[in-house]
Amino acid sequence: MKKYLEVARVLFKTQLVYRFDVIMSALTVAGRALFAWILWGAVFASREQVGAFTFRTMLSYYIVSAFLASLDLSEGISGEVSARIRNGTFSKFMVIPAGPQRYFLAQNFGAAAYYGLFGLACAAVMVFIFRLDLAITDSRLIFFCAFIMEGIGLVFMASYHYFIGILCFKFQDTSFFIYVQGHIIAFTSGILIPLSLLPDGVRALFRFLPFYYVNYLPAMLLTGQEVKAEALPGLLIISAWVVFMLTASRAMYHHLRVHYDGVGI
Repeated sequence: MKKYLEVARVLFKTQLVYRFDVIMSALTVAGRALFAWILWGAVFASREQVGAFTFRTMLSYYIVSAFLASLDLSEGISGEVSARIRNGTFSKFMVIPAGPQRYFLAQNFGAAAYYGLFGLACAAVMVFIFRLDLAITDSRLIFFCAFIMEGIGLVFMASYHYFIGILCFKFQDTSFFIYVQGHIIAFTSGILIPLSLLPDGVRALFRFLPFYYVNYLPAMLLTGQEVKAEALPGLLIISAWVVFMLTASRAMYHHLRVHYDGVGI
């Protein structure tokens, strides 16, 4: 465990070199909040409520959701893993005294912690600019459940993207997988619109997917929406998905690694 904490610490410090990237990522939080303010401002100009949302709670949802989304840097794992497999440099991860999967997970969380600090600061600035009375749950238990759910969700996303990356052992180019799943995740995780605005049947289907519990449900819980009954089942479902994905990616790695000769293309 100590060596993986060291990996996370090193990646945290490494982000100091890429200050522009970090700033641009933080501004994404502002961009999504501004998008919500413009779009939903026009919608709420003619009505007081949309679904279960008022203008205040809608903006709160987008700001919290954008902050949570800024913590997820897992897409970089699939890109780095697949690129290293193609150019032959993945070999070093097969010989260092650390499991590749856990190494990339630790690396991802180290970087995410740094990005999260700037994302939080940017979210606070947007609350000040909009002079918004941010809607946050007053239940410590719900807040804790949302915090744990988001953490487990980030583990799932990192494992999921690692799985996509190691498919490059089998396929020369995994960019198609990365492109398609990126759009699916953006929709099913509630980053684009709150899923509660969708038909009940669609939302019921999404509850079986892990992405529902990575961004949408934690954001809804944190902003005090009436989804408290989903907190405990949500923790159990996303935990089950994490166990499945960790096991599947580990099994896939050991199955495909024997076909790797460590030579770039």
